[in-house]
Amino acid sequence: MPVESHLIRVADNATPSQIEGILKVLVSIGGRVEVVANKSIIATFNSDHSEIIKRKPGVLVVGGVNFRGRAVRKVVKRISKVPDTSDK
Repeated sequence: MPVESHLIRVADNATPSQIEGILKVLVSIGGRVEVVANKSIIATFNSDHSEIIKRKPGVLVVGGVNFRGRAVRKVVKRISKVPDTSDK
């Protein structure tokens, strides 16, 4: 099977060690973690290995994701300084 992007939904009650285990398996199968947001991971790996990820404790869902040729934007958090407008 080809290398595809997958959405991995982590359970709300997953422990940090379970999440670490999921990430270690992804790395061990040659996967690449693209995005981690809240309790979701988007990773690229061979579809043959999706069952291994599904069986890990703390995983709710593993499914293929298609971006339809769109580039995934890098999210940059910026904090702007608000000028002090109070009267002194």
